[in-house]
Amino acid sequence: MTLLEKNLYQQIHPVRLFTDWSSGFYACYLFWNQLMIEGLIVAFIPSLIVSLIILRFTDLEKLKNSKFGRYYKRTYNRTIDFTRFGGFVVMAAGSWNQSLQIAGIGLIIVIGTWTYGLFQTK
Repeated sequence: MTLLEKNLYQQIHPVRLFTDWSSGFYACYLFWNQLMIEGLIVAFIPSLIVSLIILRFTDLEKLKNSKFGRYYKRTYNRTIDFTRFGGFVVMAAGSWNQSLQIAGIGLIIVIGTWTYGLFQTK
């Protein structure tokens, strides 16, 4: 497996997904409480560490050949990546401004980027 493929599939490893979602929500809690530095650390450092560990020590071939792996390869592109990140930024901004509506819009954007391929016609 090439490094590019490993980088693609490590993004959908269950440990990475759990880390991203849990640290993202916790970061938003910290932003809500006006703890910018702590929120930024929680938002990015755990995912970076988990990614490096997965890339170094995990065989991602099984994940690549899974139904989810095939879905992700078919639907992933840089625009989706940037849109997903933008959704998180909206969540973070909504949290900082203590607006559940704006944070919710950000969450909908993130969920939409993960599921939009389900609504594509082949």
